[in-house]
Amino acid sequence: MAALEDIERRRKKARSTYRDVKKHFVRSEGWLPIFRRYARLRNGNVRYLTLCAKEAIDVRYFRMKGVLPYDIKQKAYPTVTFVERDTQDYAIIAETLGTTRLGIKGDLESILVKPDENADNSQKLRNSFPYDIINLDFTGEVIRENDPPYSQTMQAIERIVELQHQSGSTGWHMFLTFRACPQTANHEADQQIRGIIEANFRNAGAVDAYGARPALHELIQDQYEEFLRIGIMKFLAGCAPPRGYEFLPGGSYTYRRAPGDGDPAYHIVKLIVEFRPIRPPRNIPDPRLAIAAYENSVPRIFRSQAIDVVIRLDDAATLHRINRDLRPVLDELERLKIVE
Repeated sequence: MAALEDIERRRKKARSTYRDVKKHFVRSEGWLPIFRRYARLRNGNVRYLTLCAKEAIDVRYFRMKGVLPYDIKQKAYPTVTFVERDTQDYAIIAETLGTTRLGIKGDLESILVKPDENADNSQKLRNSFPYDIINLDFTGEVIRENDPPYSQTMQAIERIVELQHQSGSTGWHMFLTFRACPQTANHEADQQIRGIIEANFRNAGAVDAYGARPALHELIQDQYEEFLRIGIMKFLAGCAPPRGYEFLPGGSYTYRRAPGDGDPAYHIVKLIVEFRPIRPPRNIPDPRLAIAAYENSVPRIFRSQAIDVVIRLDDAATLHRINRDLRPVLDELERLKIVE
């Protein structure tokens, strides 16, 4: 029980950082271009699933940028679905955003992985697919230290990929945010991920793509955020082809947090990834297509590089631009009297 309480305490503290300029750098530089792409493809009707937290900064920001439809007369977001586990935060989101396509009070992971225990929410969520963009900001670890290596979070992500394909998505993006903290890591899971990555080193092309990075045991010790960044993308690349998709890594972002109060420092890792269909849902799976899709994704993952947000924001002009870009959203939150 104490471990669960500690996880929830850290989650609440993480949710209070949504106004952080580092977080907004990724919204502006990474997420917004993807939204603009789908706004063009869908004639403005971008279907969006988000774990937005009580301030719903992402929803407000993309509305202000004109890439998320909003009916000002009805005060409605007709293409937005949000999921929030906290009762008070759910009420604040529902009241201050107005009408959305779907709002669910519950835990996304439990809804997806334990549908029998969450029958009503599970059916509502399942019927809402597909989406163009799914924003999974878990505020915590993807694999927690007291969970099994094949965590409920990882199972939930796989279920989302499956639901997207079953509902006929013709291509979509996921934004995935998680913590990388060696002190609270699941070391059994780390070793399993390491083994999965090392299996690719039998291929000379993969070794070449991995490049001059340190050996995996050194990454775990000295650059844990980079180890997890690669490892979680490998997991996504592995679960995509059996569910009808090719996995393509997009932008990756990392930044350090030092929360204090006795909590260890950690890194936030943010991934932008794309899923492109390799077969229609009604077609018989072709193992050759799945194997080829996975093998093509591995060198792309190994060649990818994370952007260090802190270094980017050391530039005064960039910092000023990102702060100015966030200001209209903060002004709206102040008018609505939503406190952090």
